[in-house]
Amino acid sequence: MFEPLARRPIDVTFNAAGVFVLESRHDRAFRMEDTAHAFVKVLLVVAGAGVLAHGTRRDVLETGAVVLVPAGCRHRIEDTRPMSLYAVCVEARVLGLLPASARGLGSVQVFGHATWAMDARALIRQMLHEQTLRRAGGEALLLGLAWQLMGLVLRGAGATKSGRAARQPAGSLAKARVAAYARGLEQTFFEERLIDGAAERLGLSRRRFTTLFKEVAGDTWFNTVRALRLAHARRLLRETGRSVTSICYECGFEDVSNFYRAFRAVERASPDAWRRKGGVLKTAQVPR
Repeated sequence: MFEPLARRPIDVTFNAAGVFVLESRHDRAFRMEDTAHAFVKVLLVVAGAGVLAHGTRRDVLETGAVVLVPAGCRHRIEDTRPMSLYAVCVEARVLGLLPASARGLGSVQVFGHATWAMDARALIRQMLHEQTLRRAGGEALLLGLAWQLMGLVLRGAGATKSGRAARQPAGSLAKARVAAYARGLEQTFFEERLIDGAAERLGLSRRRFTTLFKEVAGDTWFNTVRALRLAHARRLLRETGRSVTSICYECGFEDVSNFYRAFRAVERASPDAWRRKGGVLKTAQVPR
């Protein structure tokens, strides 16, 4: 059924998991009064543009922006071009189950061009799917996906507070986004499979992405990802007793044979031989 264009905010109805996901496509006559919710909202703008007004601030919202609105924050959305957005609403009691270090939501956060916006969109798409089908285990999956989304937002907020966003290299917006992505690879190298997927996440062609990546990282995407994977593999071989198969999987290699070839090309030895020669094997950690 076709969903009508909204002229006012959609009512939120929580399930037992304490999570509600909605899509709101604004009519030109959309109006929102100043509102404060008892729950946390994460917004993803997928089309249009506008402003988020809160207190004395007016933050610009553009396509691709991710927004965190903490519980109790009085705010309103004003469209300059009718917006379409996703909203993930999470009850405060749900966040109370997270470690204390993960609850510091602080004030409103607007990430205008988050490199992880495509990841957020994929999570929200899965959440909508589970919420709609209501299958067995769906609420548990919905809750887990909501926590993943909050993790992305909190990590982004932490990077902003540390000043990393302000130190982005000069140049085009696309180059700054690629630079932020390259820095983030230290935490996500095991997730990347194809360069085309990385380029798509940033809204760039493969050719443009590869050119900018080499400019900001000093090497190709493939070499950078492989180097990060192998560095992590060496650490695991040296500090743990995990099997080579387990290490291969954790580092993001497709199969053991690829891992062996990549490792041998750099170290001139197989992972097993390298471990025996120089690694410190903790026998207590050897899988049984």
